[in-house]
Amino acid sequence: MSLERSRSIPTIESNIFIGHQESRFALGKIAINNVVLNGYENEFNGAAQLRASTYLDKGFIGVEDLDANGTELDDNDYSRSVHFVMLERVEEDSSRACVVGNMRLIVKTQEDSTPLPLEGYRKDFFDENPIPIGGVEVSRLISLHENAYIQNSLKWPLFVAGQKYVDGHNLESVYGLTSPALTRLLKIQHIPISAMADAKYIEEINATKQPIRIDMAALKRLVKVVGDQGIDVMKDDFSYINISNVKKDKKQKLL
Repeated sequence: MSLERSRSIPTIESNIFIGHQESRFALGKIAINNVVLNGYENEFNGAAQLRASTYLDKGFIGVEDLDANGTELDDNDYSRSVHFVMLERVEEDSSRACVVGNMRLIVKTQEDSTPLPLEGYRKDFFDENPIPIGGVEVSRLISLHENAYIQNSLKWPLFVAGQKYVDGHNLESVYGLTSPALTRLLKIQHIPISAMADAKYIEEINATKQPIRIDMAALKRLVKVVGDQGIDVMKDDFSYINISNVKKDKKQKLL
């Protein structure tokens, strides 16, 4: 295991790969609001550690923003969020896993219709264009791996999980706050997104970001064409995925 992995990617005790030693990766829904599903406390805490280390490294948060246990959680995590995690099996031990991906969906509901985080960060745009009830923000979307091709490939299963959850719960449009570079990359990778406003430096997170909207109908069609890798997020269980180390031919490569 590389030094980069041991420093930045949490390794946790997990039973997820017991009985599934043939699979290298697993993706699952681990918590809704502050309720951890199926005893996935280790997986939830590992995801929170990945979030904290990644955002600390990028300068989006400071040490003073960390919780006492070194993780990074906020009010939305406890009130209106759905949490997903991507795990990689530690090769020599199926009872341990590395946390290599994370995604949080924040849902604007009738019960909690306060502005989503990106609405607060970009009040200059959203004060006149509020996100409707049922709108969803993709947040804390992270893939981290010492192999650059695998790191990039891990994004697609996370997008699939988000699309299936939104579709399965009849939610509305999906939004995000991304850097201009990530916006361009996602478009190159054929993710159906559109920029809603120009990028702007946001002091609270020390980053230049722009709001985007994801065309979920188009993403659903794309999932049908590319394949969903057997991902099922309507059950409170993990889906098992294998991703190659080897980059595919450019004509075959979508993500």
